[in-house]
Amino acid sequence: MNRIVVLLLLLVPGLAAAAREPAQYTLRYDAASRVMRVSLCLDRAAARQRFAGDATAPDHVRDLSRSSGASLQRDGDGWNARDWRAGECLRWHADLGRIADANAHRSSLRASETITDPGGWLLMASGIEAADASVELPAGIAMSAPWTPLPSPDATRRYRIVHTPTDWLARLAIGHLSETTIERPGGRLHVAIGGKSDVAQRARLLAWLGRVSDAATTAYGRLPLADVQVLVIPVGAQREAVVFGQSTRGQGNGLSLFVDPSRDARAFERDWIAVHELSHLFHPHLGARGAWLAEGLATYLQNVLRARAGLLTPAQAWAELADGFARGRAATPRDRAPTLEHASLAMETDHGYGRVYWSGTAYWLVVDLELRRSSGGRLGVDEALRRFDACCLAKQDWTPQAFVERLDALLGTDVFARRWHEYRGLAQFPDIPALDDPADAAVRAAIMRAKDRSDAKSKAKD
Repeated sequence: MNRIVVLLLLLVPGLAAAAREPAQYTLRYDAASRVMRVSLCLDRAAARQRFAGDATAPDHVRDLSRSSGASLQRDGDGWNARDWRAGECLRWHADLGRIADANAHRSSLRASETITDPGGWLLMASGIEAADASVELPAGIAMSAPWTPLPSPDATRRYRIVHTPTDWLARLAIGHLSETTIERPGGRLHVAIGGKSDVAQRARLLAWLGRVSDAATTAYGRLPLADVQVLVIPVGAQREAVVFGQSTRGQGNGLSLFVDPSRDARAFERDWIAVHELSHLFHPHLGARGAWLAEGLATYLQNVLRARAGLLTPAQAWAELADGFARGRAATPRDRAPTLEHASLAMETDHGYGRVYWSGTAYWLVVDLELRRSSGGRLGVDEALRRFDACCLAKQDWTPQAFVERLDALLGTDVFARRWHEYRGLAQFPDIPALDDPADAAVRAAIMRAKDRSDAKSKAKD
């Protein structure tokens, strides 16, 4: 080995890890039994190697063994392997059908595919940040995962799996899925449509997703992430075209959309959920404490980006925001209300969605207005997100405070952190600036107007 390379490996800690071959998963799925057989091979030796998934993994993993024949020791929600050998493999299988059926019983939304959270059965090795996976599927069976696709010389599917905290949700679907890739500046949406929708329904769904992805690019000219899983799950006849959506961060970036594919194109045009979920791609994972920031940004952008893309008129977008603020204020307790940050932490148990979402939306609107007024229109929320995308979005572990402070640093302002300190401690719904003030007419028009694409391209090179 070149002496310079040896010195670099010794002196730069990260380089030594990067020089190793990544951990290697092999996954083989049996459609008849709905069982996934997995092996995980590591090229490095270790005195003690730990393997774990999320808290449910011990209930889902079966027939766990080492290729060397050595023993494993159970340790809480994982297993320890002593004297792990370089090149050794861990092997197990998981009954995905049983896991998916158990999950389905707890939901009112039914799907024909086998859908699981891989955190519950895909064990990860401690000390490994990412791994490559090869997946073998029976003929006629497809898979949708949040993992990044890699080139493959044959029919075997290959992916890069990023290891994320085990409590971050992910969705993996296996079944008779229809697959399409939607290419847009900055990234690709890997779309998988489940169910038995006919050709016309699939065409309608893809046309709708194309318009939705176009809307996302109006933030600053491109998608913020290179590869995004989009899982479209038909759930039968519903009152709305899209009944539920969810963005996920586990093992990659994904979103799930539960739809009634029989609805006509006009019903899908009225949907806001898909743009909302795509808007979550513009910020990092912020946890429960930062849910008001995350949901507020997605709610703000779901209206702004639809107006920019022509899915709403600017007047309709402002009316949607005004109506949402009224509902958020009505959902905020008048007496002894917790702070917004505490309401955010308790949102899932207290169902305080209206207050949390719309208080957060008010934050982003107030920040956007202040930035645009003080900079003569040069700066705004979308410019801050563009710069954050360029430097920092790929980093996983952002606290809410670190996130807003970095946005300020990128723009040379203090508005994000100053307003964050103010809003997180609010015990009531925030004051909303007048949405019809003539003095702000030009600023409001600029918020709802998409920037010229050539301008966006030039800024992307900054």
